[in-house]
Amino acid sequence: RPRPRPRPRRNTSSSAHPPAPMYSKARLTLEEGPISRAPRNQSLPHYVSMIFPFNHFSRESQTLTKAEIASFRAIAAESFTLCVAPDRILSYSGVDQEQEGACTFVSILNLCRLMSREGIMSFSASSWKSKWRSFDRESCEDLAECLDLCAEKNLLGDTEDLRYIPIRSRGKRELCFNRSLWYSSPPSLASRYSVSESDVLATPWVYHNAVLIESLLDRGVAVVINFSEHSRTCVGYNVEELLFCDNWSASYAERCETGGAYEDVFHSGLSRCTKWAVYSWMRDIVFIEQREVIVIDD
Repeated sequence: RPRPRPRPRRNTSSSAHPPAPMYSKARLTLEEGPISRAPRNQSLPHYVSMIFPFNHFSRESQTLTKAEIASFRAIAAESFTLCVAPDRILSYSGVDQEQEGACTFVSILNLCRLMSREGIMSFSASSWKSKWRSFDRESCEDLAECLDLCAEKNLLGDTEDLRYIPIRSRGKRELCFNRSLWYSSPPSLASRYSVSESDVLATPWVYHNAVLIESLLDRGVAVVINFSEHSRTCVGYNVEELLFCDNWSASYAERCETGGAYEDVFHSGLSRCTKWAVYSWMRDIVFIEQREVIVIDD
């Protein structure tokens, strides 16, 4: 049965931020940079001008059979360029956040499980709910806040390969971007995504975010993305969509009501969303860097 998703509380205060822990500080630092806005009244090929919270679901929900789950997952595994082996998608059994507003916390757990790096967290996934409730809050604003709370509660283990990247600022209406990621030239982005250079320059973050996420996936790196007031683990992409291993039970399906602006569908423990909506509005990401395996010949 569909369940309500708690919405993260956002800090709307205009006062100065208090001293921030490490991960949050990285996102707050973006506010020191310039503001970027999409031009008004201009038709752009990929920029999505409005998003809807992930808990805005239509009544198009259903309970799924095992056969329906298997069928959807098989089609998804064939329809996307995946960063993990297809059998990981077919057999995916993620932690279910249930009615908790714990998407940031659970998505990081599911990332560790997918990448077989459970040691990054200092506890077993079976005890996640008690650890989450120790935070004494309904939800986290972003992945940064969640990681800072994990550090504060000594819930992080071996984090040598854990990477956090802020994409857009918390304050200044989230209009300051992490320009250190903007290393691709406008001509190369225009060529890669079949748009004009003026389209790239109008909303450069959209295309730089696309390169960032798709390059990680191409390297076999799954990535947690915070977008639309929900965090989930991205494992694949195609021309129009991203595929996620999500944080809900595999036994039902729901469709986010977006007024036709983009697609965001949960089904069989996975979700698929129009990738340009994600690239337009993603806040921050977490991933686990792959360790190089050195083979010594005899």
